[in-house]
Amino acid sequence: DDFNPYDRIGVRTFINCCGTRTIHGGTLMLPDVKRAMEAAANHFVNIDELMEGVGRRIATLTGAEWGIVTSGAAAALCHATAACVAGADPEKILRLPNTTGLKDRVVMLKDGRFTYDHAVRMTGVEIQEVETCRDLSRALDERVAMVALLGTREAQEAGRLEEIAGLTRPLGIPILVDAASEHLIRPNPYLTRGATMVAYSGGKYLRGPQCSGLLLGERAWVQAAWVNSAPHHTFGRAMKVGKEEIVGLLAAVEHWASARDHEAERAQWEADLAVIAREVTRVPTVMAEVQRSEGSPAPVPRLEVRWDGDRVGWTALALRDRLLEGEPRIMLDDRRATDTSLFILPFSLQPGEAERVGSRIREALEAAPGNPRKASLPPVHIEGIWDVEIQYLRGASRHCLALEQRGHELTGLHRTSFQENSLSGHVQGAEVTFSSLHRFEGTSLSYQFTGTVDRDVMEGTVELGSTGQEALGPLNQREYGQGQWQARRRT
Repeated sequence: DDFNPYDRIGVRTFINCCGTRTIHGGTLMLPDVKRAMEAAANHFVNIDELMEGVGRRIATLTGAEWGIVTSGAAAALCHATAACVAGADPEKILRLPNTTGLKDRVVMLKDGRFTYDHAVRMTGVEIQEVETCRDLSRALDERVAMVALLGTREAQEAGRLEEIAGLTRPLGIPILVDAASEHLIRPNPYLTRGATMVAYSGGKYLRGPQCSGLLLGERAWVQAAWVNSAPHHTFGRAMKVGKEEIVGLLAAVEHWASARDHEAERAQWEADLAVIAREVTRVPTVMAEVQRSEGSPAPVPRLEVRWDGDRVGWTALALRDRLLEGEPRIMLDDRRATDTSLFILPFSLQPGEAERVGSRIREALEAAPGNPRKASLPPVHIEGIWDVEIQYLRGASRHCLALEQRGHELTGLHRTSFQENSLSGHVQGAEVTFSSLHRFEGTSLSYQFTGTVDRDVMEGTVELGSTGQEALGPLNQREYGQGQWQARRRT
């Protein structure tokens, strides 16, 4: 069937070289999942009875005491947190996100903060960061609802899960692990080592419905999380999961447990990356190296492609844009991209696509202009205090820049509506570029300004992005779109 519903509305599809990102549609559902969802759509069923049956089956398949399906891994985090705050007490449940008189704190190791802990905070709790297990031990009082950890960082954090569980278990404080981007493993590496609950994405490596998540763990806690979710009239009511997604994710877990050939998948990823590497390295100065992640919770290899910026005039983002304009359209990742390197993730490649990807990237690199060093234009002088107005798609904000200039180089401070942090950039003639990064809770907001200067006025565009942590994690340079900015120098 060649029917493509996206063609009808003028939206171009693409070959996915960036893994399982939600912004790019997650992954492609398994045939078993699509069949199960279509069959589920033909019948009515009581959702509580359905989840009871699914919970038993998931427990059998995964080895966990219980499991529920949610409307994504973030919803799983939210429902689990709500259960830790309110239990299954309807009077407490109805109060959320007002946590007055309830347990209202979640403790996290500072090195393990993550962007998605917004799903934890939305229940009304406050996150308390600690540096070490000793600090964590001191923080565990009667106000603490739970301890939250990021699975992919847990082995590198200041305290291992077993050590943390030894502190929390005697106090009855649960531990929640975010393993959204990881492969499901039996026995579960977190539950067997002391975690109470663990959340996975259903629409990533499991290849279930994109808008589904999986919460596994101790039966009473996971069932309490279900009480705190839709279809019940709770804080989690907005995060509804339908009968089709519930049955579809169960089908994905069934396939994972009985029919999925993980070794064959890994061999195919390696073969696809080898095909791409062979093609792109036909271009002079281009190198390609497969990076493997043995022992990782998400063991998918990736290909790093590097080139000489003096011979190949494209930056990674420019190459990405060029490939999105062509045919077939190819989506490269904008995270971890540099001026002269990028990564290709093979998980979402379909049969025959590796050859097309390799050829298209090779052709683009061959067609790239050289990058002779431009004559350095004398920079305009912009040192001083500037008042900035940023216009968003809706709304505006006023910021302030305190710029210091040494020749072409810019440093200084960027004061936003709520924060103040350093900036850096450069001036080339009357063209200016600079950026800043501002940490908030488990994420960081990035501003990347480009514009021109006309005496005491600067204006241009600003890319509004994010990163997992200030000093950690990939930069998503266009997370929140683009704004227009104008700045006036104070006299």
